[in-house]
Amino acid sequence: MSAQRIVWTLFSVVSLMAAWWLWASPSWAAQAGPLPQNATTELDWLPMSMELLGGLALFLFGLDLLIKGLLAVAGEKMKTLLEKLTVNRVTGAISGAIVTAVIQSSSVTTVLVVGFVSAGLITVAQAASIIMGANLGTTITAQIVAFKITNLALAMIAVGFVTKFVAKLSKTRSIGELVLGLGLIFFGMNVMSEGMAPLRDYEPFLEVMRELQNPFYGILVGMLFTALVQSSSATIGIVIVMAGNGFLTLPAGIALVMGADIGTCFTAMLASIGKSRDAVRTALVHVGFNVLGVLIWLPFIGVLAYLASSVSPTATGLDEMATLAANTPREIANANTIFKATALLLFLPLIPLFIWVVYKLVPIGESDKAQRNFSPQFLDETLLKSPDMAMDAAVSELGVFREKFEKFFKHTIDAKEFTNLNRIAYEDNYTDKLLTYQRKILYYLGRISQADLDDKQQNRYMRLISVTNILESMIETVDNGIIQAKHQAFENRIQPSETMLNLLGDLAREVGHGIDHALKSQVEASDEAAHEVLAVKSKIDHLIQNALEHQTRRFKADDQRVMIFRLEMQIVDAFKRLHTLAKRVARYQLNTSATSNGANQ
Repeated sequence: MSAQRIVWTLFSVVSLMAAWWLWASPSWAAQAGPLPQNATTELDWLPMSMELLGGLALFLFGLDLLIKGLLAVAGEKMKTLLEKLTVNRVTGAISGAIVTAVIQSSSVTTVLVVGFVSAGLITVAQAASIIMGANLGTTITAQIVAFKITNLALAMIAVGFVTKFVAKLSKTRSIGELVLGLGLIFFGMNVMSEGMAPLRDYEPFLEVMRELQNPFYGILVGMLFTALVQSSSATIGIVIVMAGNGFLTLPAGIALVMGADIGTCFTAMLASIGKSRDAVRTALVHVGFNVLGVLIWLPFIGVLAYLASSVSPTATGLDEMATLAANTPREIANANTIFKATALLLFLPLIPLFIWVVYKLVPIGESDKAQRNFSPQFLDETLLKSPDMAMDAAVSELGVFREKFEKFFKHTIDAKEFTNLNRIAYEDNYTDKLLTYQRKILYYLGRISQADLDDKQQNRYMRLISVTNILESMIETVDNGIIQAKHQAFENRIQPSETMLNLLGDLAREVGHGIDHALKSQVEASDEAAHEVLAVKSKIDHLIQNALEHQTRRFKADDQRVMIFRLEMQIVDAFKRLHTLAKRVARYQLNTSATSNGANQ
């Protein structure tokens, strides 16, 4: 959860509390009729609000620290787990559940999965199984927050703080960060609980809680609140705090959690806006799974409540509200797990049907393919919490850039269309879009530098920055050396000779081959591809020499021939420059491998 998300969550809660205060203030309550004698007619709203909002802020900040710490400690291993265990639906669901349970963020899991689909590492069907498993993995949040360990929370805050700011190793500091985050989660819940305590005797509030016995109201409230704050974890945390104060019965708590399950779909759909069609399909699978799961269990909330209470510890010998406060939080957490586990078992065999539906809803279109060419597919802000995963995302994006540049280069070097104005205008437009896209990658990499990088990460970061910066030089070389030559040829109505066009074509193919292998060496960490770039040097030098000899034989001292000579030399120089840049990219890979091999010896 980003800082912007935390601020938005708090703003939403303030708005909801303001609306509640207007509705439940004494003047409004008086119009509704006399209150019972044991009900409090006035509440001190200011300190209550401070405790509620302060506790929620601590809870959300703790959750953010927990996710960042877990990503830094285990993010790379979780990514490997997803890649290797996703061989069928069952293992895909298991890996999705494990990864999400560990990193405490289904959104991170979803981003990784969409990246794998776009890269062709897994199919959409496998992605669907991981998403379904991730939905089960999120239940660990409810299980964690259902514990009441306030005293331990303070100890965790102390230990986590000291570890984070004293430890020298980056991984140890990350462990301290996740311990600190976990402590803040529990402490924030305790602060919220104390802030809600006066509401135990406030009849208007208790009346609203009684209304939530109707599951439709409970689902609606949970859904709307989660859609507003865009965090099902925040909703579940507040639900369990309310249950811990005796405000909620188990059926009402289940309904609120079910509503949160639907409300989180809004977050998934918002996250897919502007992303690839695979991202949209993945979000739709998420929506279908959550909504259908709620609809199937809706008539059987009583049965679910019975199952949850049967497997939960029970406190006895207390009054009604104290019994609710003691038993309901754990029962809600267990009901949430049972609800999502049964939905997973039911829908896992139906994944082909889910896939068929989402492809009908989001078919593949040519215009969408064109738009996708210039929209980053992997650069998700969530991954910035883990430098290794963020750099993996940048490398994946470079793989997409490689495809885009190859298309751009082949289109641009078609020298037979030197004086086609429409093609030249298309190339100008493509150049601008490609530069914008490259700068998005560079900007994303720049944000990674804000993290605390160890030496290995710093070296990798500097290499990626350097390579991405070279890409800009490549684009500008094509623009200034080749496209501008076409502009001049069009304006002056000149065309190189057929022989020269053939020589330029041969030269362009070899240079394009070198650029493609240079980028491949970075995307796939391939020394073989890097050596391919260096191997074509002699061939490119030979073609350049042939072009120069051809220029010399045909040279004549007239204005048109001099202009043609200058344009041809401009293009040849551009190809020489492009190959030089490709060799620099290739050498980055070879130097990295040499350094790595030396460290391992």
